[in-house]
Amino acid sequence: MRRIEDAVPFAVMEPKAAQLDALRLNEAFETLLQTFPGLYSLLIVKDDQLVFERYVPPAGPTSAYSIKSITKSVMNALVGIAIQEGLIASVDQPISDLASKLPKKWLANIDGVTVKHLLTMTHGIHVEENSPEMLEVWKSSNWMGAILEKPLVHPPGERFLYCTCSTHMLSALLTRAAKVPLAEYASRKLFRPLGVRFRRKLIGSLGIHLPVPWERSPEGYNWGGNNMFLTPRILARFGQLYLADGIWNGQRLFPAGWARESFHKQSAGWSDYAAYGYLWWIGCAHGMKFAFASGYGGQYVYVIPELNSVIVLTANSDASIADMQATTNPVIKDPAWVPRHFLMESTLLYT
Repeated sequence: MRRIEDAVPFAVMEPKAAQLDALRLNEAFETLLQTFPGLYSLLIVKDDQLVFERYVPPAGPTSAYSIKSITKSVMNALVGIAIQEGLIASVDQPISDLASKLPKKWLANIDGVTVKHLLTMTHGIHVEENSPEMLEVWKSSNWMGAILEKPLVHPPGERFLYCTCSTHMLSALLTRAAKVPLAEYASRKLFRPLGVRFRRKLIGSLGIHLPVPWERSPEGYNWGGNNMFLTPRILARFGQLYLADGIWNGQRLFPAGWARESFHKQSAGWSDYAAYGYLWWIGCAHGMKFAFASGYGGQYVYVIPELNSVIVLTANSDASIADMQATTNPVIKDPAWVPRHFLMESTLLYT
C-alpha cells in the first residue's frame, strides 16, 4: 500500500438528490460485505457528484493499493493521449514503426502487428495469462526481450487472448515514443490535468512532484498492464474523464470519439464474461451498456454513459490464483452485479 497525501476533491450530493435510494444502496453494500470479505472501498459518482463513498479498514481515502489490471485501461488513456499529441499516428500504425533498432528476429516476430492489435488483445502471441510460460517472462531479466522472442502463433487480429505481455509491449513502445519513463508521462499528461498530484509531505512544500507509483520491469519500463497504485477517488476521476470524452477543465487530453471507440466491441473477449474494446471490457445490465476496467482480486472502474455515472470498487488482491478461480463471489463472476445493484436497481424510479 502507498499513501497519496493529496485527496482528490469532489462535490458531495445525497443519494436522493441523484434519484438514488439510500436504503437500497446501503442494503446492497451490506450484501457486498457479506459476500466479498476482501472489499476495501466502493464509490459512486453520478452527474459529477460523489453520492456514495464507503471504506473498509485498513483502506481509506488516501490509501493507494495496486489497481492490478485496471492499469491496462490507464494504458488506453495514454495511447489516446499519444495519438492526440502526434507521437502515434493512429491505432493502425504498425508497432515496428515504434520499435526501431530491434534485432531482425524480434522485428519478424511482430510483423503485421499494429497498435490496435495490442489494444484489443489480438496481437497473435499465445501466452496464457498467469500460465507458467508467462511467469517465466516475469522472472527474466528482460521482459520485453522475453516477449519479443516469442513468434506469433496466430495472424494478428484473428483471435482474442487476454495477455499482459501485449500491454507490457505497449508500455515499452509508448516509452520510446515519449522519450521519458511512462510513469512520468502519465503523471504530466494524464493525472496532473485531472488535478492529481503525487507528493510526499517532506518534499511537497518544495514544489517537487513525483511520478505515479508504478512498478518497473528489470529493463526499466513501467509494467504495462499491472501494479500502478491509485486511490479510489483518483480512479473515480479517471472514469469521469471518459464520460467527458477526454476533456477536463477545457483541455482535451485524448481525441474526440476515443472513449466511444474504446467502449465499442472490438474483439470477442470471453464469452462467459464480457466483450472487449480497447483495453476496456464491455458489459450490459438491464439493457444498458457499460464499460469497465477490471483488475485481479476485485478492482473495478465502471463507466455507465447512459446514467452519467462511475462506480469504483477496490479490494484485497492477495488471494491466490486457485482461490480466485474457485470463488463464488458474485462480483468476480458477474461483472454486471455491481452496476445492476448500485445503480439500475437502486434508482428511486425502479420497481
